Amino acid sequence: MSLLRGVQFDPCLLSSIQEDLLIMKILRIHDPNHRYKIDARQLLHVVENTMHFISPKFSVPQSNYTNSWNVEVFGLEEKLGYTIKKISHEILCKYHENGDLHEETMILFETLGPFRWDAKVVVTLAAVVSIYGEFWLITQLVHRNSLAALTAKLKQMPKELNMLKIQLKALNLLIDTMIEAANLVLDFEGLPLQQQLLDDDAIVVTKSKMHSNSTSIAAWTLFSLVYKLSGLCNDLREKLRTCQMQIGRRFPEKIRNLFKVSHFDNQEVLRVLFSLKNDLPLKDSSLEKYCGIQELENKVVILLISKPELFTTEKIFYLVQRMHDHPLHKEIGGSYAIIWVPIPYSQTWSLTDEMNFQFLSNSFPWLSIRHPWSLHSSVVNFIRQEWSYKHEPVMVVLSTDGVVTNLNAIDMVWLWGAKAFPFSTSREKELWEQENRILELLIDGIDPLLTNLVEEGKHFCIYGSDNISWIKELNDTLKKIKSAGIQLEAVYVGYKNPSKVAEIILDISIEENLSISLSTTKMKLFWLRLESIKNSVARVEQAAHYSSSLQKVLRLLDACETSNDWMIIGKGLSTDVMILKGREVQECLNLVPELAENVAKLGLFSAIRCAMGSPLPVKPCYHNEILPAEEGLTEETVVCSRCKRPVEKFVVYQCNVTESAEAEQEAKID
Repeated sequence: MSLLRGVQFDPCLLSSIQEDLLIMKILRIHDPNHRYKIDARQLLHVVENTMHFISPKFSVPQSNYTNSWNVEVFGLEEKLGYTIKKISHEILCKYHENGDLHEETMILFETLGPFRWDAKVVVTLAAVVSIYGEFWLITQLVHRNSLAALTAKLKQMPKELNMLKIQLKALNLLIDTMIEAANLVLDFEGLPLQQQLLDDDAIVVTKSKMHSNSTSIAAWTLFSLVYKLSGLCNDLREKLRTCQMQIGRRFPEKIRNLFKVSHFDNQEVLRVLFSLKNDLPLKDSSLEKYCGIQELENKVVILLISKPELFTTEKIFYLVQRMHDHPLHKEIGGSYAIIWVPIPYSQTWSLTDEMNFQFLSNSFPWLSIRHPWSLHSSVVNFIRQEWSYKHEPVMVVLSTDGVVTNLNAIDMVWLWGAKAFPFSTSREKELWEQENRILELLIDGIDPLLTNLVEEGKHFCIYGSDNISWIKELNDTLKKIKSAGIQLEAVYVGYKNPSKVAEIILDISIEENLSISLSTTKMKLFWLRLESIKNSVARVEQAAHYSSSLQKVLRLLDACETSNDWMIIGKGLSTDVMILKGREVQECLNLVPELAENVAKLGLFSAIRCAMGSPLPVKPCYHNEILPAEEGLTEETVVCSRCKRPVEKFVVYQCNVTESAEAEQEAKID
C-alpha cells in the first residue's frame, strides 16, 4: 500500500481502462446468433426522411425503397416500434435521473443484445430521432392546433424556441454526424466475406474505431460531441476505405475461383452470390414469404437474368405456361427452382426499374431476389463478364453441386419447357437426338387448336408471307383443295416482326374462313419458337447426324430466312413433313385437287410426291429398302424410291452379336 501511495495515476489512463472494461461487458452481452434481424438500411432511410422534414439541411435521401415505412423485421417477438419506444423511454428517463452513464448504457445494450451491430446503432438512432421528431411536430403545430398546444403544455415544453436556437442547431449537427456514422457502420458490416478477404489488422483496427468512446462522449456538451464524433467518423471512413479496397481486389477472384472447383452442394455458391448481406435474400410471392438459400439445397437452380422489365407480357405468360403449368411440373417441379435476378442497363437503379421489379416480382410463381439493387458490384460484374450477360434475358443453370451446366438454357425452356430438365447442355443434345416430330416442335403450347390438330393426326400446313397477292393466290388454291374433299387445315403464322400487313392478311383469311386464325401475339410466339430452334440448333449442330429431323429443321430455317413465302406440310405426330418455299408452294398445292383418288389410296404426302415426280409404272419394281426403325415405323404410307408405288412393310431383325461376344457367352455356359 505504501508503494501505491507514491504512484501518480493518469486520469486519461484510468478512463481508457474503464472504457475497455465497458466494451468487454458489451461484447459479452452481444448475441452472435443475431436472433433479431431487421433491415437496418431501410430503417436508417426512415430516420433520414424524418430529419429532412425537421431541418432543410437534410436533403431527401436517394433510396431504392418505394415503401420505406414497411421495415422488414424477422425473429423479433414484439413490434419494432415498441422496441424503439422502449429505447427512447430509457434515454429520456435516464437523462432526468442523472444516474451512472455506464450503467445506463449497459441497460440499453442488454435490450439490443440480439441485434446485429449495425442494427444496434440504427435502432438507437431511430429512438433519438423519434423523440426529436415528436418534439418538432408539436412545436410546429402549437400555434395553430389546440391539441398540439395542450400536449406541449402537458409536456411543459417552452413556448418559444429562440432560447434554444444554439442547442437545437448543435443537436441537428450532432444527429447529422450520427447518421453519417451509422452509414459508415452499415457499410462496414455489409462488406462481403470479411473474415476471408480482409487482413486481420484491417478488421481489428476498424472495429476498435466502431467501439471506442461509445459511452463517455455522451457526457460532453453538444458541440464537443459533434467534434468528437466527427473525428471518429473521419477515422472510420479511412479504415472503411482500406477494407473496401481490399475486398474490391479480392472478391472478384474469390467468385471466379468458386466456379472452378466442385462443391458438396450448391449452398456456398448461392451464399456468395446472393446471401452475404441477408439470411433471407429471396422472396416467393406465390407463397407470400421470404426464403433462405437453404431451401434450394439438392435442387437444380435456374438463374433468370434480365433487365427489370424482363419480357413482353405474352412472353411472360408463355414462360409460366412452359415451366409452371407444364404437365411435368407436378412430377419434377420440386427438383428445380427459378430465381429471377434483375440487373438494370445502367449501374444504378432508377425509380422506373424499381417499380417494374416490384410489380413483376409480386406476380411471378417463382423466386426473386428481394433487394437486387443490393447485389455486390463484383457479383454483377461477374455475371456481365463471365456469363456474357448483354441485357438480353439468359437462364444460367447451376447443378445441385453448384456447377454451371448451361450458360443459357432459355431456348430449351421455350422449346421443351419442363421436359428439358435438368436443363444442361448435354440434355439439349439428347433432346435433339430424340426429336422427330417437327410440327409439334413448331407449335407446342401456342394454341389449343393447333395442339388438337397434332393429337388428332390431321393433315395441316403452316405458312408465312408478307405478300398479300401471294396470300390471295394461295387462298384460291386452298378453296379448290377443300372443294375436292381433301382435308388440309391451314395455319397462317405471319412473318418475323409482323406489322400492319399481317393483320390485313389475317383479316382476309378470317373472312374467307380458310385458315385457323392466330392472333398477332400467338404469331410472335411461333417466331419465338423458330428463333429458339435456330439458336439451339446452332449450339448442337455437330450432333446433326444423330437425327434426320434436325436436318429437316435446318431446311425449314433456310426456307424462312431465304424466302418471304414458305410452307411446311405435315400430319399430326408423323415425322414426315414437306418444306416448300417460293413458287414451290403453288406448284405443289395446284396438283392436290387432281389427286383426290390417289390421296385416298396413298395418303396426301405420297400422292403429292408421286404427282411431282414421273408417272407410276404399270408394274411394281420389287425393290427392297431397309430403313431405321425411327423412319420405317411412320404412320404415313411409304413409297418406293424408284417406282413411287406404295410399299408393303415387313419387320427385319438384324443380329449384331460379334464372334468375341459369342465366344464369351459360350465360356460362361461352360
